[in-house]
Amino acid sequence: MSRVLPLLIAAVTTALAQSDRPNILFAISDDQSAMHAGAYGDIATVTPAFDRIAREGVLFNYAFTASPSCAPSRSAILTGRNIWELEEGGILLGILRAKFTVFTLLLEDAGYELGATGKTWSPGRLEGWEREIFGKNDSSIKLPADQRRPGLNATDYAANFENFIENRDPSKPFFFWLGTSEPHQSYDIGAWKGAGKRLEDARLPGALPDHPEVRGEILDYGLEIEHFDRHLGRALATLEAAGVLDDTLVIVTSDHGNPLPRSKCNLYDSGIQVPLAARLPGAIPGGREVDDLASLVDIAPTILEAVSVSIPDEMSGRSLWPIMQSQESGLVDDSRDFVVAAFERHTIARRGGVGYPMRAIRTHDYAYIRNYEPDRWPAGDPDYNAPPQGFFGDVDRGVTKTFLMANALEPAIRPYYLMAYGRRPAEELYDLRKDPEQLRNIASDPAMTEIKQNLVWRLNEYLQKHDDPRQRGASHWDSYPFTNPWRLLQNPRWKVEGMASPLPE
Repeated sequence: MSRVLPLLIAAVTTALAQSDRPNILFAISDDQSAMHAGAYGDIATVTPAFDRIAREGVLFNYAFTASPSCAPSRSAILTGRNIWELEEGGILLGILRAKFTVFTLLLEDAGYELGATGKTWSPGRLEGWEREIFGKNDSSIKLPADQRRPGLNATDYAANFENFIENRDPSKPFFFWLGTSEPHQSYDIGAWKGAGKRLEDARLPGALPDHPEVRGEILDYGLEIEHFDRHLGRALATLEAAGVLDDTLVIVTSDHGNPLPRSKCNLYDSGIQVPLAARLPGAIPGGREVDDLASLVDIAPTILEAVSVSIPDEMSGRSLWPIMQSQESGLVDDSRDFVVAAFERHTIARRGGVGYPMRAIRTHDYAYIRNYEPDRWPAGDPDYNAPPQGFFGDVDRGVTKTFLMANALEPAIRPYYLMAYGRRPAEELYDLRKDPEQLRNIASDPAMTEIKQNLVWRLNEYLQKHDDPRQRGASHWDSYPFTNPWRLLQNPRWKVEGMASPLPE
């Protein structure tokens, strides 16, 4: 008996330690709005793997990126900090420096084995790091030729994950970053026809015209979301086959919204609202949808708390782990009543390489956006054919972009053209209860003065608390050099061939 009891205690202690240290699979698509997933009601985009995570875990109905641009969003995810706190890490083609703490290395310090495939932090340069912040990024396995099509990256993300699982150290928990390049532009135009999709099923953001060409591009974009979802499904099957799925915290999201006009590089919901779901049986009660406002700045502290690693004081995000563990649906934490998003500079879209700085606060009922340089063009200088996207360079090249430019003077299309490319006032305010698509700016309405002032006060308080240099009048983001602007020109999918269009008003 004296020998059995110590063995029993040791076994229980080991089990408890392992339960406190789940494996982690973090899957992130590239440029996907929340509205384009089955769990959020999209019937045209079929996402059974994401829907499974949502069904067996928790689905966040109001999750938002920290910034609607690839590298800044990923900087915020990794560091748990707002983009203005990260210097050059807050812009595209910037630098993420080793002076900033990233949660992945904290996991490694706690005994986790790190791995990754596909797109991690980019485009830009990681500088000063003595360790690989994602561990080994193995993207060596490629899709068979008969599974490739234009618009898809050749990487077989799921096969690379399977290779990681087969060769991992089973004595360690693991963290794996599965990052696809889909549904980033450009697409296989017209692929929706061969896939049996129907134009009438396409789910359009309200700021885009209801036209067959636009609907077709939405469906082509949806096919690439489905490509991401298939890899996610294969990764879940790999975990099941290895007997560790239920010991793995699975988190699925996207870096920001869709790449069509008035979405990516914009602080409207179509640019910043992203899918977010998490699953871990025994820790996350399943079958729940929560309405708390969540930010991707919260991902780092959430993961750290989930594995009992101390959250650094410098992280601005708040852990979502208590909400994930809750038994409740709907509003769980009434203190989570707003999120803040920011944008500084994306690609080469304006003369001098300057950006279009913005900050926004979003509650359940209202969205307030502050445009710091209203004399600039939000999508890029309209008479400047800039690499890599041509005119209006902060909008990815695509069918819808071209359609708006080609039909800019058509009375039915011009309002959409101006919403996408025209100048904007210094302040924007939207009543989301009456105007969920954020089409009618009511910032100058006297009846909204008190509400606007309250939002301004709350935004300013948050920006001051987290030391936003914009609050002090700083604008140094415009002076940061692009680390490698020629990288943009070397991508064969991005050719600067285009058409000018009438200047916006």
